[in-house]
Parts: sequence; C-alpha cells; structure tokens
Amino acid sequence: MISGILRAIAAKAFKNKARKNIVQGNYWESTVGDQSRLPEAIEFFRGYAKRQPMENYLASQKLTPDELAKLPTHVDTIPLRKQIREGKGIISNLFRGETLYPDAKYISKTGLESKAGVKPGQWWSAEPFESAHYAIRPSKGAMGSDIANPGVIRRMKINKDIRDMGSMKNRGTGMTHFHPPQDMIDNSKISLFYSVINRLREMGFKDSQIFNYIGQIMRKKNAAGKRDYMLYNSGGIV
Repeated sequence: MISGILRAIAAKAFKNKARKNIVQGNYWESTVGDQSRLPEAIEFFRGYAKRQPMENYLASQKLTPDELAKLPTHVDTIPLRKQIREGKGIISNLFRGETLYPDAKYISKTGLESKAGVKPGQWWSAEPFESAHYAIRPSKGAMGSDIANPGVIRRMKINKDIRDMGSMKNRGTGMTHFHPPQDMIDNSKISLFYSVINRLREMGFKDSQIFNYIGQIMRKKNAAGKRDYMLYNSGGIV
C-alpha cells in the first residue's frame, strides 16, 4: 500500500516537473498578476506556487498570437509572501536544504564568503521551494541525488511575527533568508514530508531509491542521540 502511494506521488510530481509547456519564471516576482499564496505544504505538494498563462505574464510586451504560440503556455513563479513583502505577519516555518551528513565539498561559497557574519549552516529560508533547490543541486554534481549522502529538507517551527525576528535577519542576505541561533538549529528536524516529495519530484520513483532514502533518515540521530526527523510536525503527525 505504501509503495503504491509513493509511486502515485512520484508519478504526479515527476509529470508536473517534466511538462514542456510550463517554465520557471523569476522566484520573487511581486508585480505580475495575483500574488496571493496558499499554505506552503499545499503548494509544495502540488509543485508550484503561482501558475499563469504566458499571455498574462508577458502582457506588457504586447506579443502577437504567432509570437506567443512559439512560447511555453504557462509560467510558474514564487511571489514573496505577504508577511515578507510587507514586513509584518506570522512566519510559520523556516526551511533549509542540505545533505543528510555535512560534506565540506558542498559548502556554499555564499556562506563562506559572507561579510555579514553568517556562517554556513545558518542560512534558512521561509520558502520550501528555495530550500529544495539546495537539497538536490545538479550544479554541484551528485549533491543530494547520491543515495550515499542524500539531500534533505529541514524544517524549523517558528510561529512568530516577522517583526519579532529582527535578530535572525540581515539586510545583506536577502528578504527570504533568516539566520536562527545555534540552539534553534540543533532542535530543527528533517521533514520527511518535504524531503520525500522533493526527492520523488526530482528523481522519480525508480531512481530515488525512496525506501533506502526513508530508512537512512529514520536512522539518523541528532547530536543529542535522539531521532532527527519529523513526519510533518514535531509530534510526528502527518
């Protein structure tokens, strides 16, 4: 039964990713069309935040029907959430994409070269789509796809007004990035929900070695010797 469910999820996710008539637009667009957002888990499960017809996306360019016919039919974008755009409102979660075990060759130069005093491992995002990009990263070879050290998405429950998160923000590191203190990082957990969906979406059921992958996550212990994962929330309930 579980295998059938995972196969179905993989088929849907992989199909959506492979659709040729849909392209990825700019991540943080805030001036094109409807900018409202659904809850992050719903968006991540379906595979996109906002999807709109190409003719609407490029309306200002006044393309002819023939020109539009040569382009993909739809564009996916990830608008800034209202809380971040307006600087007020509740941030529910922070996310981070990384490998199951630290590997020096995959440490981002952004973290190492940051002049803002932010170290590698302290870069977290309010956007799971952004974190997914760092969990499986083809631009760095086998980063995240290698089953020997697969990519995962960590989730940190926050539930704070963004106005009360000033100590986690830094003007030089982007609007969607937060830098929590080490004790909060130590208490974060790998989200099986986000990690499994992301791996199935990026690699498909067969290549993902999904049962091996889930087993590795469930065996992982944190520094305190406790389990290092959650199914969906910290209580382990989907």
